[in-house]
Order: sequence, then C-alpha cells, then structure tokens
Amino acid sequence: MKKIDAIVVGAGVVGVTAALALQQRGLKVIILDQGPPGQGCSFGNAGVISPTGFPLSAYYRAFNLPTQLLKVSSPATVDWASVPRLLSWGIKYAKATRPDEVRRDTALLHELARHALSSYELLLGADLPPINRRGYLLVHLSESEVRRAISSNSIRTSHGAAVRLLSNAELVEMEPVVRGLRTGATFVEQAAHVTDPAAFVGSLATVFVQRGGLLQCERVLTVESKTNGDVIVRGARANYFPSMVVLATGAYVNQLLVRCGHKIPLIAERGYHVELDVEPGFIRRPITLPSLGAVLTPSERGARIAGLSHFGSPGFKARTQLLSSALERIRKRIPALKPRFGCQIWSGERPATPDSVPIVEQVPAHCRLFVVTGHGHAGLSLGAVTARILADLVTGKVSGYSSQLSSERFG
Repeated sequence: MKKIDAIVVGAGVVGVTAALALQQRGLKVIILDQGPPGQGCSFGNAGVISPTGFPLSAYYRAFNLPTQLLKVSSPATVDWASVPRLLSWGIKYAKATRPDEVRRDTALLHELARHALSSYELLLGADLPPINRRGYLLVHLSESEVRRAISSNSIRTSHGAAVRLLSNAELVEMEPVVRGLRTGATFVEQAAHVTDPAAFVGSLATVFVQRGGLLQCERVLTVESKTNGDVIVRGARANYFPSMVVLATGAYVNQLLVRCGHKIPLIAERGYHVELDVEPGFIRRPITLPSLGAVLTPSERGARIAGLSHFGSPGFKARTQLLSSALERIRKRIPALKPRFGCQIWSGERPATPDSVPIVEQVPAHCRLFVVTGHGHAGLSLGAVTARILADLVTGKVSGYSSQLSSERFG
C-alpha cells in the first residue's frame, strides 16, 4: 500500500470535513468507515447550520434536571438502565451548569458557530454543495417562552448574531403552516439548512475522493499506539500503518481509545426523526419548537420532524415512541402533520460532552493519535469549523483553541 499520511476513522460530517481539511494541507488521507458516508448520526439530524449555539446546561440546570427527565412531555429523557454508567458524566455536567461555566461555554459556542458557513466555503470552494440560506425560526408557544427568548436573543446579539423577534403576523407571513401558533417567534437570519443531510455528507465525500482521497468500507476493530509513536489501525479486512490517525467515531470513540489509556467524558444522546406526509414546499426553512425539543425541517420529499434528547451509554436501546408522543402533541397545534405511510422512525446517537463543547485534541502521550468528537446537536454546524482546528493541530500550527477544546478541561 502507498504511504498514508493520515487515516480518519468515521465518515460522518465531522470525519469527512476533517479529512478534507487535512487533504487541503497536502496530506494523503484515507477515510475508513463500515458504512457509506453520512449514514450514522449525520443521517437524521435536522439539517441546520446555525451561527449561534447554547450548551444544554443553559436549558437544563442541575437542580431541575430530575424533574425535567421525569416529566412525560419533556424534550429530554434518560435511559434508566444506563444511569450507573452516566454518574461520572453527570457530575461533570452539574459543574457545567454553574453560571460562570454557562457564560463561558455559550461564548465559545457562539464564537465557533459564527464561522460555520465560511468554514465550509473555505474547505470546499466552488465544490460546495447547495445550501439553503433562509434562516430558521424558533417558535414560542407561551408568553413565558417569549420572555426567555428575549433574554436569549440579547445574548445572541451580544455575540454578533443577527436575530429578531417576530410578531405572530410576521411569523404566519413567513411560514403560513404555523397559523395556529399564536405567540410569535425568533428569526435567526444568518442560519442555513440542507434538505438531505446524508446526501450533503455524501457530496462532501465525493469531493474528497475527486481530490485524491481514498474512501474505504472497513470496520475498524482496534487502534494501537506504540511507545515509539507508531500507530496501527486494525480492521476487519486489513491492517493499516499511517503516519497519524484521527478518530471521528462520535459516541463510540472511547471504544477505540481503550488501549491508549485515555477516556473522554462522552455519552450518547439519541435523536429521532420521521418523514411527514406533506408536499415539498410545505415549509421553507427549519422551524424549531424549543419547549417540545423538536424541529420541523424541509426534506426532499416534503418535511421531517427531528429532535429530542434521549441520554444513555453508547448503544442503548432506542424508544421510538418518544418521537411519536412529541408528534401527537405538535399535531394538536398543527393538525396537518402525520408520519408518511411506510416511513419508520429513525434514531441516531449524538456524542454529548458535559459542557456541549466539542473535543478536538491530540491524545495525551500519543503524539500521532487525534480525536474530534462531542459535537452533540451541532455536528453539521461545527463540523467544518472543528475540521480546520484539527488540521492546525495535526500540522503543528499554533491554535488558540488547544486548551478550550481538549478533554483535559474536565480534569
């Protein structure tokens, strides 16, 4: 086999953009994944590329989390069988809910998200697949939600985001389908979306191959880092001996770090989606319902409902009835929404850190092994951003994000 500068394990949006960024720096790169690009967690996200970001700790504080998790209509729940394995993560999450930590993480996420679109443009140039730049809406279902939105919008504005509060009339003019929702919405003007996230990631992978990269279907079994610095990637079909390895396997990254004596505080946060029985053009932009944890988002066939936060250890069993119940609550306000006949509810596992900030790091004591994961809800938004930060790290360029995005921030 020809010399390999870098192997990226994982062909979701985070892995593919990382490979593109390394390739842009002149490295010969291979992507390994057991499935086609974009078929993991990237497949079912809401397709939003957002210029703003808040940590989960801004919404779910430690003292009210038990109540939220037990409430039937809550957008957040937990896999109770996983609880013993989540305790260490939960302690770190509790620390992340301190007001000073929330402010710091909010500022960092806004700083990163501000470069979401420009990072794709820098990576792809003229090869960038179509992106719809129509903003997105956060619809407020009560007066108390409006008051919270005013506070959140002031934070967004302070970090440079263009947002404005719409009246109900302005909201209906923008998206007539929400005529039954009476309290207005926040419009995030500089947001964008893609109608088929899996196809979008597939297009990025095609560009990677066209630029000389190699995409290989391979189930990676182990990654070994020797004392002399050499790394070996052992796959189900072959072994690989690259100069460096980047792990972009989402919630499952710790499985490949076992032999390296390093563990990242990371759990799985399941999200769900299903296609809706509506025509194309039903909505023009994503519509988020924050209190229900759901997003109505345009798709190639019409629209999907995506979202929810179902926490557990990687590989825990999905509960598709969570999305069915959320959809029924939404249908009380928008009766036209119902699942498309024959479409199954899909579920994927987002990689969640305690502070909702991604991990981009060189694995301690392993100079040729790198990790990029932990994007949570923001994989599509921050994939290209963290790809450029990773490329700086791999090529030895000084980055101001080294300590902020390292897992060592958790102690």
